Amino acid sequence: MTWATLPALAWRTDRRAVVILTAFLLSGAVSHGLVGVFLRELTDGAGILWAVAAGAALATGVALGRAELALMQDLAERMGLAVQEEILTLTSGVPTIEHLERPAYLDRLQMLREESRHLYFAVWALALVVEHAAQIGLGVALMAAVHPVLPLLMGGAVLPSLLVRGRATRHLDTATERTAETTRLEQHLTDTITAPDPARELRLNAATPYLEAKAAHHWQEASATLSRAGVRAALLTFAGSATFLAGYVAALGCTAWLAHRQQATTGDIVLVATVGVQFVTQAARLAFHLGSVSAGLRATARLAWLRRYARPAPPATARPPRRLTHGITLRQVSFTYPGTEREVLRDLDLHLPAGATVALVGTHGSGKTTLAKLLCGLYRPTRGEIVLDDVPLSGLSPADWRARVSAVFQDLARFELPAAEAVGVGDLPRLHDRAAVTTALAQAGGLDLIAGLPHGLATELGDTFEHGVRLSGGQWQRLALARASMRTSPLLLVLDEPTASLDAPAESAVFARYAEAARRHPGAVTLLITHRFPTVRMADLIVVLDDGRVVQHGSHDDLVTRPGLYADLYAIQRDAL
Repeated sequence: MTWATLPALAWRTDRRAVVILTAFLLSGAVSHGLVGVFLRELTDGAGILWAVAAGAALATGVALGRAELALMQDLAERMGLAVQEEILTLTSGVPTIEHLERPAYLDRLQMLREESRHLYFAVWALALVVEHAAQIGLGVALMAAVHPVLPLLMGGAVLPSLLVRGRATRHLDTATERTAETTRLEQHLTDTITAPDPARELRLNAATPYLEAKAAHHWQEASATLSRAGVRAALLTFAGSATFLAGYVAALGCTAWLAHRQQATTGDIVLVATVGVQFVTQAARLAFHLGSVSAGLRATARLAWLRRYARPAPPATARPPRRLTHGITLRQVSFTYPGTEREVLRDLDLHLPAGATVALVGTHGSGKTTLAKLLCGLYRPTRGEIVLDDVPLSGLSPADWRARVSAVFQDLARFELPAAEAVGVGDLPRLHDRAAVTTALAQAGGLDLIAGLPHGLATELGDTFEHGVRLSGGQWQRLALARASMRTSPLLLVLDEPTASLDAPAESAVFARYAEAARRHPGAVTLLITHRFPTVRMADLIVVLDDGRVVQHGSHDDLVTRPGLYADLYAIQRDAL
């Protein structure tokens, strides 16, 4: 990233504020520099007017400084909101979910969120760098007018000090990157301990002290690394400050020697003393704010990474069909989760007929949910392709395909919103369409749930609200099913263990309604993932997965009579009843 990135962020936020701030900074730098000139003239006996001029210059500099502070705070706050909004927009706009499930990406995202404040503070710091540089430049010119060696003495102390301070900043940044994963683990454990859902199990198992100890261990590990880096940075910063002081003392001593030889006046000593203090102070501040600018540049580099990662997909070469006539076909599809080596799905050849209700069956870890994610476009196959009729899924716009998919996953979202909105978000254009929400609830068997809420569809759900209603797991699943029913013409409906909290008869009733709806709308595929075989048997096609491969497919009556995994799983569940 270049230095121009930071002003560009400020310019995009408010051009007028940037122009005014720049004028204030330069005017303030000149005002502070003139104080030393006026004091020199006053010391050399030029008259009381110089005292007035020095006071006016000092007052002007102070006033401009306060105006700069107010303007920079306002600009920084608005930039911060814009940057946070962009991060959220980019993160949520990525078609796939790899960056939300892969630890390395999560670490980068967490560091970006934590460092995002550096972006707007860095612009503030960059503005101050401009002001400090202008003041230093003016100070160099004034000292050079006394004797050319003076700015060399002061400047010779600046460069090594800046280098030392830059190294100190790198120590801190390296430590922060090294502890990112440990910090994330500590935060996860802390959230687990304090969250309401895990509280029951933690209390019963008396596991809270153990998790607290693990969280404390991670915190201490991260803190120790950061503390060591902080000590090294502090020592380097002290060494840098010492070089500033040495340069100032040398310049002041040289001026006194020149005055002794009558090559300078007493006023020159006052000038060098005043400008030298400003020089040292401004150089120290320059070094500090350069560190902030450097941190901001690193944050912009992370933001640039997110922008590249979230870059819009190439233009779509096709659009989804209005309805499926043939179905969805997988050709030699394989998939490996990023950062791992084991293939979760291997060389899948599978056809899901249009209008069919297809059930996926298999043991845990066989790849059922992964296959559902690929069909929804949440991941892309490592090899092979998915085709809708004759249209490759890779050739569609992710947004176009997502608009034609509805799904409920086993780790369903619990939207703490008014009940109507918790369902309506399944189809945003009809978010406030009460008739559509009611129809979707009827499809999911959730009308009795709404009737039992104190304010019906207007009832606020969850602990986020002061008077919010807490729902059971099964009730949340009813709402999720209704949410998936909001879209009236999806090409793919995925139901991945969405009724695990319901009893078997209730689940069978729910799936029977969806299966009947699928038969009434033959231009789509309904995909069921469940471990309950009374529900599975109503599917038109049953696909059995084992270790990432399709090992059987057919109807229930066909598969249950053939030796194989399906018959074995069915027998185990039948005998357990």
